[in-house]
Amino acid sequence: MQFFAFEDAPLHTRGENHRVGTFRYKDLGQGAPGQPGNFYLRWVLSASDFFSPRHFHNFDQVRFQLRGTFAFGEDGTMHPGTIGYFPESTPYGPQTSAEDTAQLVLQIGAPGGAGYVGEVERTAAVAALNRSGRFSGGRYFAASDAGGSGQDGFEAAWEQASGRKVRYARRRFERPMLVHPDAFEWLAHATLPGVRHKRLWDFGCQTVGCELYGLDAGAQLPLSGPLTAWVMSGAGGCSHGTSTLPYAPCDALHLEAAEHANLKAHAASEILVLTHPVFTDRTLPGGAALPSSTPEHA
Repeated sequence: MQFFAFEDAPLHTRGENHRVGTFRYKDLGQGAPGQPGNFYLRWVLSASDFFSPRHFHNFDQVRFQLRGTFAFGEDGTMHPGTIGYFPESTPYGPQTSAEDTAQLVLQIGAPGGAGYVGEVERTAAVAALNRSGRFSGGRYFAASDAGGSGQDGFEAAWEQASGRKVRYARRRFERPMLVHPDAFEWLAHATLPGVRHKRLWDFGCQTVGCELYGLDAGAQLPLSGPLTAWVMSGAGGCSHGTSTLPYAPCDALHLEAAEHANLKAHAASEILVLTHPVFTDRTLPGGAALPSSTPEHA
């Protein structure tokens, strides 16, 4: 189990940036590099100068809007409380905001099997690319491509880090999905007293799923991996094996497959649970080839 106490996590400022604008964040856990199910969870502060052009990824992304608003062009706007699912190969954006924002962001491997390039690898790739070109407006322009249209910034960083051309799986979703959890009804859990839940989405074992749990004081929630749990509110204890750690708002825990933990609420709590994809026979690289210069990257 990985457990991250939010208050103890340092606040970083992204130095090597492939996007535009101020970007500060707290690391709240990551998976194993090179694996199809690699992931990275972070709490992100973005200033009003942030900009990301319309683009898509070869991984899945979940965003939980905590403060401020983010506009994604024709794909809608995220307000506080909105949870967004941005699937691999699905274009979205441009992403802009006229105010400072806070988001919880999970980036994780998707059914295409390309995995996720972590922050250490991404940072090194951006630094290397800056020595042979420049990033501007969220795109990368190689020195050898004078007068060209450039390449999406993350795509360029991914290729640099991976040493191969990016491959995109077939698009499963036409647009990202922006969910309003307040519109979902709480359902009493069938077997856990004092526990209620909302299932926001579940698209199968090879994709990330999303549920909310509400715990009355004294209620217990057993968890089995692979998953990420993030404390939205409340206080309690997280038991794993013979140890128990206190949990508080914004704390995060991650369980690998076959790992178990138990949450016991000392005060009424709400927990976001993101179930991880399960890959039983997939190795990197994966996904069907798509042109890297599709219109959505323009």
